[in-house]
Amino acid sequence: MEITKKRMAAIGLIALVISALLTAISQVFYAKQVQQVPTFLFTGISFFLTAVYFSFFARKHKQENQWQGNIGQIVKLNIASVLTFMGFYFALKYVESAIVSALEMGIAPLFVLLLAVFAKESIPRVQWIIATGTLFACIFLIVAVLSGNSAVKMEVTFPVILSLVASVGCGIGAVFCTKYSKKLSEAGWTSSMILTHRYYGIILLSFVATYDNFFNYFSGNILWIIAVTVVGVMLPMYLLQLGIQHCSSLMVMMSLCFVPVFTFFFQLFDPRLSWSPISFIGILLLFILGVWSLLVEKRAVHVE
Repeated sequence: MEITKKRMAAIGLIALVISALLTAISQVFYAKQVQQVPTFLFTGISFFLTAVYFSFFARKHKQENQWQGNIGQIVKLNIASVLTFMGFYFALKYVESAIVSALEMGIAPLFVLLLAVFAKESIPRVQWIIATGTLFACIFLIVAVLSGNSAVKMEVTFPVILSLVASVGCGIGAVFCTKYSKKLSEAGWTSSMILTHRYYGIILLSFVATYDNFFNYFSGNILWIIAVTVVGVMLPMYLLQLGIQHCSSLMVMMSLCFVPVFTFFFQLFDPRLSWSPISFIGILLLFILGVWSLLVEKRAVHVE
């Protein structure tokens, strides 16, 4: 029993890392493509296709009482998903991809600990140190953007400031996504069932935001949207859901430390961006803190 639990935890961790790698690749490509199309064109089409795709798998696991006592969790998961994904893809249009990822994952661990405090759970001192460090690194990256020292040279405008706020909101939304997804998993929902029903809010709001010019951009962008949907949304979301089922919330949040590092590496191939030592320092700091957190988590599991 103990061996099986450890094996599933290891599988969950591997799934999280692969999900981070695929997400990073898609982020860099999306950030370049979205400069010429409406911000939420991609989210509307992409998450609609994702929901339809996973609905075919969810039918095999349909349960008579699957909605009993879980409607509230689905509604909350949809709200959290809107905050996470629509805020994230909006931010990618105005701010360096690696920094958007870094701000999302950086704020999440501290927020997880704050929720734990409200739940009157005991928090080891080392986790507070790690979470505080990630918050410091996030502030460092925000200053880099506002001072014009990030990889994308830009003026400080309202959309840029709103994008930074949205990036932080992504991290908070991701925590709640993990929380409500885990509750549904504990209630017997499979990954496919959850992924089928968590995107209604994103699909609705995206189509409302782009209905007036949707068809003007549809035909010319559908091929890359489908490609990014498969590689950057469907597969990473499934792997992330697998990680959520078998890993703790803190491990899920801190494993995302790999996303900004991978993103920073891949965006070096984007000619629109320049080398930014400040971005690199902030992202590297987040990566070190993330790895430290995973080692602490592993040690804690081993002791138990």
